[in-house]
Amino acid sequence: MRPWLTISSVAAAAAAASAMCGAAPATAEETRPAAACSAANSTVMTIGEIAALGDAAIGRCVTVEGWALGFFLQADNAARYRQQHVYNDYTSTGAVLGLYGRDRGAAPAIVRATGRIDSCKAVHDRIIASGEFPFVGGFCHYYHGLVVSASTVTELGKPDIVRIPARAAAAGLGNLSPMANGEARETLRATFAPLLDALVKRDKVALRQLLRIEGGATMAEDRLAKRVAALTAADSFTAALPADGPAVVEVFGWREPEWADEKTRTGNAAAMANTTSGIVCAAPKRTADERLWPIDDADVGFARDRPYVCARIFIGALDVGGERITQYLLYPEERAVREPA
Repeated sequence: MRPWLTISSVAAAAAAASAMCGAAPATAEETRPAAACSAANSTVMTIGEIAALGDAAIGRCVTVEGWALGFFLQADNAARYRQQHVYNDYTSTGAVLGLYGRDRGAAPAIVRATGRIDSCKAVHDRIIASGEFPFVGGFCHYYHGLVVSASTVTELGKPDIVRIPARAAAAGLGNLSPMANGEARETLRATFAPLLDALVKRDKVALRQLLRIEGGATMAEDRLAKRVAALTAADSFTAALPADGPAVVEVFGWREPEWADEKTRTGNAAAMANTTSGIVCAAPKRTADERLWPIDDADVGFARDRPYVCARIFIGALDVGGERITQYLLYPEERAVREPA
């Protein structure tokens, strides 16, 4: 099963992590000004109601509540797992809007926002019509969809962000599924084995060698040193891995997006020709439970209390001397996500 590369899921995850970890706030010029909109003249709506209106919602003055996570305003805990019906359009999930008017480096919060609804396409079109270069920061820099350009944002509480495991996932949530038996699955399992061995043994030399390639280039020395230190720290997740027994290993691929058509399938197949990629996860045999596996690639970062460790593996010809190389992408969970009880 191939990843869908029309937009890199790794890049999207990095953008979301950056947004939640302190990037600069958007400027008012990036969206339609919301000065004329106030709580007194707004219509109270839900995120789902706004999303259902689509472009008909543009320009409406609304008051809407949701979970503010970086530059996302989502309906609930499950919103981030809902799949897009339109390519790179989070509003098409029916549960997410872009949010302007709040510092996206602020801690996650349940908020009430009042402002006008706009769309990323309309923002870009207005900039182009003005003769300016169409650069937009924040949500619309990365994604399509509707946004609320808020004049006021009131914090109501702290959201309880919980990872949804396979056992609790409703149909259609998440973008991962177990990879079918076959050559790709076995290749990925075999490729993961030396990484798992190095993690169990806390072998810093082996980890440096395995993790040195990132994005088709050699990882910066300071970044590599920090990554290895995190993976081998005394209180890291590696303490839960079996030192004297086998681990249970599962291989995941990406589900086909709902927006995929024959053209994108053909293009994706061509882009991924002669490559093998997937996500491989391991858990101690004594505690392994397939009902706890991740359902989405947003949940494959390593964390001390997570019951598994996962790595994205990409085997293919990249621009490193033209040779066929292997990349292991193993990174820390940077969001405040609680494990389910």
